[in-house]
Amino acid sequence: MVLSYVLIGAMLSPTIHLGRVILTLLAYFLGLGLSAHALNELHAAHWTERLGKGELTALVAVPFGGAVAIGVYGTVELFAISGSLLAPLILMILIALEAFFLFAYNTDVFNDRFHSDISFAFSWAALPTLVSYYANDLTITPGALLVALAMAATAGIEINLSRWCKDFRRRSSISGVHFTYGTHLNMTTLELIARPEKALKLIVLVVDMIAIGFVAYRFLP
Repeated sequence: MVLSYVLIGAMLSPTIHLGRVILTLLAYFLGLGLSAHALNELHAAHWTERLGKGELTALVAVPFGGAVAIGVYGTVELFAISGSLLAPLILMILIALEAFFLFAYNTDVFNDRFHSDISFAFSWAALPTLVSYYANDLTITPGALLVALAMAATAGIEINLSRWCKDFRRRSSISGVHFTYGTHLNMTTLELIARPEKALKLIVLVVDMIAIGFVAYRFLP
């Protein structure tokens, strides 16, 4: 989804610089696609039977270093193009925010204060949309902000549905649901989460198709 948010932000820009779009996609693939997930795994084991601590640490450090290198390159290029410190400074602030949330969300360094749905929606959806838009247009318009908020809402839907399904998957299997007036509905765990999981897949599909549709709108006749 995060790569779709990057595409959406770029396609909203009046001027599209293909090289900047590709570099932004690569930076987010390395940073949030690889590094953030590996960092989360180090603190909330999901794949430890397959990947050791050393492998996960490498998956945090190497992709993150690559993402930062791309960000530094982008700020230097913006300074060379604009001849002003303002454009690269704003980009640096946006990159620093993304790096902060990458670590703050996926670790307990702040006592889980930033491990929240709001932090996820902001850093996973709103920021990628804005960073990508700014990298191309060098401005942040009210329209871009509103679209970023809309994308944050889709990420909020995604994380809520995902946590609901994961929570029930981790519990022991249920045999039914009891209602207030004594009625009972026979239902397995898989049946209980079937519809939320379908909705989760659909919201991911919606975001991806919006991104693909925007690309087609901008580049196809």
